[in-house]
Formats: sequence, C-alpha cells, structure tokens
Amino acid sequence: MSEISCEEVLAEVEDYLHGELDPDRARLLAAHLRTCSPCWERAEFARKLKDIVRVKCTTQSPEHLVVRIRETIRRETFQTSDEPQTGSDDTKFI
Repeated sequence: MSEISCEEVLAEVEDYLHGELDPDRARLLAAHLRTCSPCWERAEFARKLKDIVRVKCTTQSPEHLVVRIRETIRRETFQTSDEPQTGSDDTKFI
C-alpha cells in the first residue's frame, strides 16, 4: 500500500503536473501513480488536457497592436519620470 492516499494524490495532482511540489513529495506522488491505476488515469487525463490547452490556446497578437502597446508604455513611462516626486503617493493598487 502507498504512503499517500488517493484523496491526497488527487488534491495535489495539478501541482505535481506543473512541477510545483518539492522533490520528496513529487516522488511520493509518482510512486502512488505507478501503483494506482484510477489515480494514474486521472493524472494522465489532467496532463493531456493541460497539453491540449497549452497548444490550442496560444494566439499571436497582431504586430500593430504590439507596437501601439509598446508606444503607450514608453509614453506613460516618460511622462511619469518627468513628473516631480512629492513624496506622498496616495495611489492604491488593486
């Protein structure tokens, strides 16, 4: 029997697939997946879905849009750097 339950594996399978687990935890999940076909099937489904989304959901922005955005950023940056610093910035970021 594995040292980790199916519930734990399924709760962490996304982190495992994204390589976000520490090495010891990743080895533990990998060992469980090698011996538990229901968990392996769920993990394999998630992996394939992740790959499909990565391939299908990529778009190239039109060059004219990229140019406009860069120009706006440069203009905003230039204007901001020319403004005197008052030392009390009440701007709040959300």
